[in-house]
Amino acid sequence: MLTFKEIEPKDVEWVRPLLHASGYMTSAYSFVTLYMWSKAYNTKVARCGDHVIARSDRDGLLRYLYPAGHGDEKEAVDAMIADAKAQGKPAMFYGVSVEAKQRLEQWYPDLFTIEAVRDDYEYIYDRQELAELSGKKFQKKRNHVSRFIRENPDWEFHPLTAEAVPAVRRFNKEWASMSDNINDEGIQMEHEAIEMLFDHFDELPLEGGYITAGGRIVAFSFGSAINDRIFDTNVEKGLYEVTGSYNIINREMARVVCEKYQMINREDDVGSEGLRKAKLSYNPIIIEPKYRATLNL
Repeated sequence: MLTFKEIEPKDVEWVRPLLHASGYMTSAYSFVTLYMWSKAYNTKVARCGDHVIARSDRDGLLRYLYPAGHGDEKEAVDAMIADAKAQGKPAMFYGVSVEAKQRLEQWYPDLFTIEAVRDDYEYIYDRQELAELSGKKFQKKRNHVSRFIRENPDWEFHPLTAEAVPAVRRFNKEWASMSDNINDEGIQMEHEAIEMLFDHFDELPLEGGYITAGGRIVAFSFGSAINDRIFDTNVEKGLYEVTGSYNIINREMARVVCEKYQMINREDDVGSEGLRKAKLSYNPIIIEPKYRATLNL
């Protein structure tokens, strides 16, 4: 039987190595991502051998992250299936890669209904391309950056440190309170998740930075490693009225914070047509499929 516990910052010590060992490329395999949304989705974790299993329980549906770790993966999947049966609720696996989908189909014919969910696909970029913005395909992005620099000659990029967190928190609170955002349920849920991360900033493997111009913060971003090759951008915020604020924080994160990584995952588009267009405009090198596998219990 699996024994689930609430996720705490100290769990990074055992959860993170198992997530990294999986080699998966999507954001759910970052400890920070799991912890960030744990309160909103009632997510808990359990260990099964050399695998970590995350289970969310919301709106009467159990959602299990496909197991991460090394060794006998099927043992972990069997334990998840047994747990779902014991709970007696509808259940599904999420974050299922193409390869994991094939294994589920081989191991458990007819036990799962598996479907690709385009809104969940994640956008992965070449870090160097985002840092340099060279070539014709990035012309518009370079123009936005150039305009920002021209209109804000005193701009600076700063690393996100514990000392800087209070000022960035104030910016984030003001951003979430803007008229376009205050009644957006998703933005308010994210705001609470960000606040929880800032509460435990010193305990979490967060990496980020912020931009100042004219004596004020105009943008910030932070994220965390999925593995040694891929950085996950958890949060990116900029002032709408400052042209190029998003473009400049994106570029500087790629140049400074993500320098040691090969790729940057900027997560999914949640089915938003505008967000999908924006993510495609940065020319992803991979659009990583994710599948949902619903248990036919």
